[in-house]
Amino acid sequence: MMLKNYIKIAWRNLASNKFYSLINIGGLAIGLATAILLLIWVQDEKSYDRFHQDYQSIYRLNSTFDVNGKKSSWEGVPAPLAVFARNIPEVKHLVRIATDVDQILSTSDRSKIMDGHTTAFVDSTFFSVFSFHLLAGDTMKPFPDIQSAIITESTAKKFFGSTDVLGKPLRFRGELFTVSGILADFPVNSSIRFDALFPMEFKATKFTQDGGNGDWKTIDTDLGNFNYITFVKLRNGAHAEKVAAMFSSSYSKARNGEVEVDFKLQSLAKIHLVSIAGNDSAAKMVDIFRLVAILILLIAAVNYINLATARVLNRLKEISVRKVIGAEKRQLFWQFIFETLPLFLIAILTATLLLFLLKSFYYNISGKPLSFTLNNYQLWLTLILASSGTFIASTIYPALLLSSLNPIKSLKGALSKKFDKAFLRKSLVTFQFTTSIILIVATLVIGKQIHYIQRQDLGYDKSYVFTVPLTWGIVEHIDAIKNDLKQEASILNVALSGIYDLSEMNDATSDIEWQGKAVDNKMMIGQSVIDNQFIPTMGIKLLEGRNFTGTPTDSNLYILNESAVKEMGLKPPYTGQSIVYHGKKGYIQGIVKDFHFKSLKEKISPLILTRQFAGNILYVRTNARNAGQAIAKVKALYQKYGEGSPFSYRFLDKQFEAKYNTDIRANMLFRAFASIAIFISCLGLLGLSTHTAQARIKEIGVRKVLGASVPSILRLLSKEPILLVILGSVIASPIAWWVMSKWLANFAYRIEIQWWYFPLAGIGAIFIALLTVSFQAIKAARANPVDSLRNE
Repeated sequence: MMLKNYIKIAWRNLASNKFYSLINIGGLAIGLATAILLLIWVQDEKSYDRFHQDYQSIYRLNSTFDVNGKKSSWEGVPAPLAVFARNIPEVKHLVRIATDVDQILSTSDRSKIMDGHTTAFVDSTFFSVFSFHLLAGDTMKPFPDIQSAIITESTAKKFFGSTDVLGKPLRFRGELFTVSGILADFPVNSSIRFDALFPMEFKATKFTQDGGNGDWKTIDTDLGNFNYITFVKLRNGAHAEKVAAMFSSSYSKARNGEVEVDFKLQSLAKIHLVSIAGNDSAAKMVDIFRLVAILILLIAAVNYINLATARVLNRLKEISVRKVIGAEKRQLFWQFIFETLPLFLIAILTATLLLFLLKSFYYNISGKPLSFTLNNYQLWLTLILASSGTFIASTIYPALLLSSLNPIKSLKGALSKKFDKAFLRKSLVTFQFTTSIILIVATLVIGKQIHYIQRQDLGYDKSYVFTVPLTWGIVEHIDAIKNDLKQEASILNVALSGIYDLSEMNDATSDIEWQGKAVDNKMMIGQSVIDNQFIPTMGIKLLEGRNFTGTPTDSNLYILNESAVKEMGLKPPYTGQSIVYHGKKGYIQGIVKDFHFKSLKEKISPLILTRQFAGNILYVRTNARNAGQAIAKVKALYQKYGEGSPFSYRFLDKQFEAKYNTDIRANMLFRAFASIAIFISCLGLLGLSTHTAQARIKEIGVRKVLGASVPSILRLLSKEPILLVILGSVIASPIAWWVMSKWLANFAYRIEIQWWYFPLAGIGAIFIALLTVSFQAIKAARANPVDSLRNE
């Protein structure tokens, strides 16, 4: 009976205060929906690679070099570390992975030839380390022989139309492999993703047949090739730092102390958000988003608390009468809790509807699909936890406050003044706008940094350049292909290079010597092969010397960048000075201006460009008007010499943008949800200003009778909210500066936080608050004082 009475009173209050109920429901619903979307995004980012059994025990081995006092990190390690692991008891399993992108696969009769595949040679321990699901095949012996292959179910359907393909042949790099396993498609939250896996034994055999690497004739002895991505699973109780030190010691001993490499173990769970060099800007961004989600929920809860406590004055007599006639504190407490329930239930239902309606919006700015199904437990769990937390935060204090009132003081009116000047309410409004101003500053800084990265001078011109990976059979005809392309009016220039991705060149070496090299100089230098047309095609500036000539004499000539000669300590003129590169003596032909060939989060490092062997990536420069014609011409020649190999191309500017797509999307998300947080704060301020205007309606009427003008009454009602916003701005500025300085520290090239960001954010918040308050203030100021006093 009592519960029924509580519910009846709750619905009555909800219906009799439609304006405040609408503000509370709207603020709570928008806050819940927004926070849930953010928390789902955060949860997805944090979930990467955590589906593996014992993922806490899985680590990736990274290489760290001390380059003249600076740390240089590399995600590849030499293959012999697998041999060293046999003498490290803490290592339970180890797997080496040699990855190749944009690879061609075909059926045995070449009736289906497709490219764009990511393949890998892996050790047979692959499934002992990882928990990927094998639909068919043997996880203990995935490769019965070196001509075996494991393909994903999508790859199987693409080539054979079904997943029942065990024993069927698949062609890769001119060799036939027999399908020995079908792998379930890799989860979307996996950092490790391939279309096909091949046995490492096959790669090892080919390595030896091709003569090895100098004196190292097998991959298990090749200490100079750092191109194997290696994961280890440690035994329970093993310490990662100790195991890494054992790998480092074993390698140093094998190289007789001539080469010092510090191997590090990076937790699998951190790979998605933390770079090999320890750059955790992505992880910090996820933490910032989680904080924003919590703040949005708090802002929504604060709105309810503010309105509930502000409207205590309207219920003082009701509560006092209930207490006088025998109502206990406990009964009143639960009454007020149940009064909130209908409002929260409506808010939760509205938030759920908003989630459904915002699915497309969420996907467009986050790139992540939102599955609105009953079995999406993450969505429902997040909804329940967020709703429960907000409900508790919103209702406990008002319920305790209302149930604890002194009935005698209430009936005498002694509490009216106290609640009209409630310190807590002012503090909460200040908190809301402190948060809003921090979000405004963060939005400015993040937006400026992303814009800065996108507009950064790369040192080359990426516009209207597309690349085409060529098969080695096509490369044999490259001279004829170049001559044909030069005759095409739509093609401005064409070059050949070994650089697959100009925004992420990872090939490097320490095998370089020069006259006067210090014993302790341990320089690592990026390396790639180019032809004599690459520098002019890409618009790279030659500072000294000459470009390659395109003749056989180029074989012992080298072009270095500014960072290389600086790191080497060479003195100008640089051209003509001798260097020994991979054991071959040559001369510096030219010096190019530094250009970015890695992430803009890293400083430009030394680079050497050579003509010692041929590359297989064709670079073609065209223009906006003739791009289609240029692509068609290149495709025709590709098909002429490619013997059925599929043609593909990529524009450099799109490839570059893809590298920073996550940052761009995060910026869009932040702007959208920061705006929503500010909007929710304004909803609460609107409700509060409306209540204040109504509570002071008699005072306003008296002031108008005594001659007060509309502007003076507007100043009276706006003064307190504006002062609170100014206070929020003062509190927010140092906090915002500290948070964003920490975030920017992860970028090698970054903006400076300008002083004017903070007053701009404060002025913006004051303007928004003034707009919100002024509507009700002007309405109250323009009201007829006779009506106001008569109502009293």
